Amino acid sequence: MTTAQVLARTLRAAGITRMFGLPGGEILDFMEAARAEGIQFLLTRHEATASLMADVTGQIQRTPGVCVATLGPGAVNMTLGVANAYLDRSPLIAITATLARGNLGIATHQDLDLNAVYRPFTKLAITLDGEDTEAKVRQAIAATMAPRMGPVHIALPSDVARAEDRVAGKATAAVSTWRIEPQLEQVLPALVGTIRSAKRPIVILGLDLNPRTDPPAVRRFVEALNVPVFVTPKAKGMLPEDHPLFYGVCAGVSGDAVVLGLFNKADLLIGVGFEPVESDKVWHHTMKMVSIGPISIATARFTPIVEAVGDVDTILRGVEASRPGPFAWTPDDRVQFRSELEGVLRPAGPTRGLSGYELTLKLRELCPHETIFTTDVGSVKMVTSQAWTCYEPLTFFESNGLSTMSYSFAAAMAARLQFPYRPVVCTIGDGGFGMTLSDLETCVREGIHFVTVVFNDSSLSLIDAAQVRRGYPTLGVRYGAIDFAAAAAGFGVWSRRVETMADLESAMREAQHLNSPAVIDVVVDPTEYHAHTKVNRAIG
Repeated sequence: MTTAQVLARTLRAAGITRMFGLPGGEILDFMEAARAEGIQFLLTRHEATASLMADVTGQIQRTPGVCVATLGPGAVNMTLGVANAYLDRSPLIAITATLARGNLGIATHQDLDLNAVYRPFTKLAITLDGEDTEAKVRQAIAATMAPRMGPVHIALPSDVARAEDRVAGKATAAVSTWRIEPQLEQVLPALVGTIRSAKRPIVILGLDLNPRTDPPAVRRFVEALNVPVFVTPKAKGMLPEDHPLFYGVCAGVSGDAVVLGLFNKADLLIGVGFEPVESDKVWHHTMKMVSIGPISIATARFTPIVEAVGDVDTILRGVEASRPGPFAWTPDDRVQFRSELEGVLRPAGPTRGLSGYELTLKLRELCPHETIFTTDVGSVKMVTSQAWTCYEPLTFFESNGLSTMSYSFAAAMAARLQFPYRPVVCTIGDGGFGMTLSDLETCVREGIHFVTVVFNDSSLSLIDAAQVRRGYPTLGVRYGAIDFAAAAAGFGVWSRRVETMADLESAMREAQHLNSPAVIDVVVDPTEYHAHTKVNRAIG
């Protein structure tokens, strides 16, 4: 078998059935080998879309998604989703062609050290050399799945791909992993003592929790403590958001100032699966925090006052057995907090377009509970993370560790493939949609059907608001007006442009019953975002 064939067969044996990408001549031998093994290749319009789709596929499956590109510009384009997977902790395998070994030192056309390019944001970056390919690929698969999950990069020289693979028994490569310290016997008494001595603790749920196995343990734990619960965006749904102990979303969202105001009234933060990669501020460092999770979150400059690392269910049961509490929080605290938060999120008066906050609430009202929701980065993320209600895990997807624009459309594509019988809604700003608009054609061609709602204010409104707040003149943040409904129609997509809530409701009800992609272009008033930024300015 050739190296390309061994690579494809090893991936198929690991359960890989689909990969996303954009081909080039140097990667064709691997693509054909994968086709022969029954692995579907889904062509995207840009390599970044392919890698973001692989990222979200990995998040949902908790097994690696796969993206493929040729050497040079294709491989560089694909880095976006790989870097996102690194900081959102998703299992992913990025496969790129690379310069033929026979041409090394001779040719310079498209010659980049792709392992060096990918190494800073992967757990493993290797170049196949035609020896022990199966062992090396199995090692790469193990690396992407090892705690904390993340991407790996495999480079395949074009001449090695066609050459016969050899078994030499020399497969070794260094794997980047995070520190694991399962020392529960020593740590659990200190954890229990710290929690029992608190008067007003708050629980924060984060992305290190396993959405497929941990929700029952989490719910049992927070109900035993009977204290306020917050989630980071990647943990939305770990506790149903209609639960009486659910307070809100924290870490880089609208209303953060109100959230941190409540945190300041607490005397202890209890991180359960909390991962600081989600927070764009450093309150986890300045406030008293204990951590419970499957892997350490300690860094060179940050260590929780107590950190219990190991099986989350076991640790939570250990704390529950000590019967901590009762604590000083009352139901009135939640009522007051939610009132203050809504006062910040909801616009104060009439707008010249739709409110992003009220738009999100209306979408939630119109969509079934089981809807899969994806959101993009910028002002749309700040609002939707707080305003969209989740009832179960793996129903809300946003880029938070890297926070990359154009994520949500690719995420919706991947989610629809993974959940073909559930409604999927994508929210995205006009900036992000402009970056990924061409993949509407991919959705039409591949029959990937979901509703995209564009929050269109013709600007990079989050950065615009930051410029205003700092007293800078407007620079590089205003776009020309685009009718995205008309643009979408050019791709053969059902579309509507709406400017009133009544028109939105009518368009959304029609779009939900289509068996085709749909785009609803909504004119949104950005002044609400400026108000949110002003409220949050006290925290940086």
